[in-house]
Amino acid sequence: MTDLELCPLSPADAPALFAFEVQNRDWFEAHVGPRPETYWDLTSLTAIVSDQVAAGELMFLLKRGGKILGRVNLTAVQGSVAQLGYRIGQTHGGQGFATQAVGLAIKAARDRGLWALEARVALNNPASRRVLEKSGFKLTGDTMIGDLECQTFRRDLDLD
Repeated sequence: MTDLELCPLSPADAPALFAFEVQNRDWFEAHVGPRPETYWDLTSLTAIVSDQVAAGELMFLLKRGGKILGRVNLTAVQGSVAQLGYRIGQTHGGQGFATQAVGLAIKAARDRGLWALEARVALNNPASRRVLEKSGFKLTGDTMIGDLECQTFRRDLDLD
């Protein structure tokens, strides 16, 4: 599975991203908080993506053969620490793509001079917890995101 690519998100990706998100909406919302309603309109999503790109957010699409399998984001960078977020489409779950995506994100973070990543995982998402643990993340505590109970993980990038 070495043909996976972590491609920087661009406004030109909005139509394909929109189709991917719509196709996987119920699946994602069962594991993470819902997207805002503005996300479910192509024009609005294109504007959101344009704003994220213009702001320098580190947003990526996980692609294989040009097809979107998932998303990876490194956001809220403060003091060389970023928040890692990722989602893999339902038909691609359980095939190791999330672990590979996190590995690619770690490389992308190092390439950009970051020295740690943090991630939050909903308690009802043990698969994502396993991905982080396999990728060297350590549990650091519990947190709430709205009404969603989560665990926080961290991986220092300068340890290996």
